[in-house]
Amino acid sequence: MPEEDQEQIIQNDGPSFEFEEEGDPQRKLTIDELYDHAGFKLTSFNNSLASGVALFMFGVLIMYVQLVSQYMLCENQMTDIEVVAMKIIAILGFIIGLPLSGVISDKIGRARTALAGAYVVFICWLLAAISVTLLFATILCVGGGFAVLLPSAIVFAFENSSLYQHTRVALIVFSEYILGQMFCLVLFNTLIDVVGWHWITVILSLPTTLLIIFFHATNDSPRFLSISGRHHTAYEELLMLHKANNVPMMQGRLKSMEIVDRGQCCGPCSLVNLRTTVLLLILFLTFSFCYYSTSYGVFMSLLDTGICGTGKIIGQLSCETDRKSYIVTTLLALLPDILGLAFALFLCEVAGRKTCLLILTAVAAAAILANSVCIQPAALTLIELGIARGFTFGVLIVIFVYSLEAYTTDKRSTSFSYLLIFYAIGMYLAGSLTFYLRQSTSLIFIVLGVVLFISLIPTYLLEKLGKTDVDENIDEQQSLTSN
Repeated sequence: MPEEDQEQIIQNDGPSFEFEEEGDPQRKLTIDELYDHAGFKLTSFNNSLASGVALFMFGVLIMYVQLVSQYMLCENQMTDIEVVAMKIIAILGFIIGLPLSGVISDKIGRARTALAGAYVVFICWLLAAISVTLLFATILCVGGGFAVLLPSAIVFAFENSSLYQHTRVALIVFSEYILGQMFCLVLFNTLIDVVGWHWITVILSLPTTLLIIFFHATNDSPRFLSISGRHHTAYEELLMLHKANNVPMMQGRLKSMEIVDRGQCCGPCSLVNLRTTVLLLILFLTFSFCYYSTSYGVFMSLLDTGICGTGKIIGQLSCETDRKSYIVTTLLALLPDILGLAFALFLCEVAGRKTCLLILTAVAAAAILANSVCIQPAALTLIELGIARGFTFGVLIVIFVYSLEAYTTDKRSTSFSYLLIFYAIGMYLAGSLTFYLRQSTSLIFIVLGVVLFISLIPTYLLEKLGKTDVDENIDEQQSLTSN
């Protein structure tokens, strides 16, 4: 077949819109160039915002499990063992569902997979409101639903943008995770004595309907549509994006996709990608562990007393805790996450992914080790922990961005799902650390500081990737296929 027949011509052979096209009709174009030309405007913002609702609901789940289990304990509806079991079950459901969810997403598409996950989360969440007896089974089911929903929703948001727009997408999507925790915190503690936990559970499920509506009405990204052979649909999506942003469509030809030979696949099992995958698995585990180890209990114990050291029992929400003060202190504990995320993505944009990771990791490690020194002003202790927690969260999100850029479209969801398994394991290990070392915040800080400093080694070994040093083999630099 002649070469020109293997290229999708971007001229007036697609849907007719009321604007003129511009540029050289023979120019070879990539999807990234078209996204950059269209700009990050309302449509791109809406895609990111809607996909971020999945992170919003995941944040709700994290906070809900903590709050409802403590409430059940106070009401003598659960034992201490059952509270611990409930938290483990939520993580277990997430881990069980991840291996298959990525494969399904790469086969049938991000939108349909995310839609199926949203239905599972919504139905199981409603069932969780019926009784305490069903709570454990349905929380396991909700965790499994998020395993299907989360990777596809995140990948969908990033594939509908260019390499140069990823930091803006990350800021929108991952800030919703923090907002979800805040929303659940305020709603639960405000209404628990008014309507009870059953109706609160129902109310918290409602944002999932937005995901169901969105993924029912949307198509997959042009990147996925092109490798699936749906070239004209991919072309229409790009054309509608330009129309929505009121930007003239560039004339030219979409280049043919040339899959780089990386062994038998372009995902984590590839021989070429094996080194990067191993390093990312270590970093996902490390930073999930370090972020969740600086838990609300650790942070609130310092907010309450401003002290650390042996003999200090970490403060948790008890049955006698004033709910208003608990809301305020927990919101203060979440504030560094938002600030750290914004600063990390700004630095990532300016200095590149790898440089940003190295700088923030070193600063976070130094700050958290400084917290183990108990002969310092209480205000300084709080500032140091805020820096450590915020920067650790920021680094975790930059690692997410890096991983989404490191794999080709045909294996991106599979690869990302495998990495999220280690993210979930890090959450579990964080809970174990803060439980077994709960008598000494100083010892927790020393362990975390050492782990963060050691993580500089795998971070340094990562290849440079992203805006400042683009690897020509990554998908963002490959063009559409047209067979």
